[in-house]
Amino acid sequence: MAKRFRTLNRWRQSDNPKSVAGDRTMKRSVTKLILIAVLGFFIPAAPAFAADKVTMSSTNPTALEMDQMVARDKGFFARENLEVDVTYMTPDLVIKALLAGSVDLARSGTHFGLIAATRGGELKVLGGSTYGYAYQVIGQPQYKTLADLKGQKIAGAGVASITTTIFKDVMQRQGIPPSAYTLVYVGGSPERFQAVASGAAVASLAEAPPFNFRSVEAGRRVLLKYSEEIKSLQYTSFFAQTKSLAQSRPLFTRFMRAIGQAMRWMNDPANEKAAIELMTKNLKIDEALAAQTYKFMIPDNKSFRLEGAVDGPGMAEMVRLLFEDKMIPEKKPWESFVDSAFLPTK
Repeated sequence: MAKRFRTLNRWRQSDNPKSVAGDRTMKRSVTKLILIAVLGFFIPAAPAFAADKVTMSSTNPTALEMDQMVARDKGFFARENLEVDVTYMTPDLVIKALLAGSVDLARSGTHFGLIAATRGGELKVLGGSTYGYAYQVIGQPQYKTLADLKGQKIAGAGVASITTTIFKDVMQRQGIPPSAYTLVYVGGSPERFQAVASGAAVASLAEAPPFNFRSVEAGRRVLLKYSEEIKSLQYTSFFAQTKSLAQSRPLFTRFMRAIGQAMRWMNDPANEKAAIELMTKNLKIDEALAAQTYKFMIPDNKSFRLEGAVDGPGMAEMVRLLFEDKMIPEKKPWESFVDSAFLPTK
């Protein structure tokens, strides 16, 4: 019986034409599946959706722009399926490029955007980039306090510069009116640094990395850490045109989410070494200076502390400064400058 069964089974497998054809079909199917599986290792899968492209204007790269650099280099933009193309330019042109429609977003000094808005510019704040005021007043070593600057020449950026506005406000709070000193308008941080080094001025009203470090190394003295006087200030912000917000608000929400994730990564002490390496690469500075800058910007001044959110008190302080220095015509509620979808939740 067993022999008869084996014989019958062989007939079913080899002599039955239908069985043979079925085996061949099965073998071809298996071969195709194996071939597809093997080729799958060599043919890259196409992305499900192409990344959304976003163009942005920003001031020339310094440590203040680390949020967007981290968002790009550490993949936070990519996680939101964004491809962000940044064009760097001088500070006074960043908002102008946005209003001209040349870019989708602008990362700018908050004051530039607020001034433009009060003059009819159709733009709104989406969130913060840097918070507080990570600058120092630095003078020649013989000057020990701000009061010692009475009757002296102080290097500044320009009459309409926010650095001038903030310095005058702090000095006034110290009981030192603008008439008690002379501002020499020479330009940005490099020019102010040089003015003090050459003796054309006895102090600079605002220095940030790396110029504050170089000044101290040269023997000059820190007369004021602004962080001790200014607790809330949304110093730089992200802006978009009102009409663009109406059309692409979800896109801008994804952008700000990536910025928030980048700031969270930056503020994690576990990422200090990686952040310093990233700063060294992007700013083209040596590692020692990058380490100093990291400490100054993140642990000491907490410049990226609110993870991209709008700082209500910081916005209110900016509005106050601009109004009291007559840089805007009226003191509007800070909320009027922010897109409603990005107002902080209470």
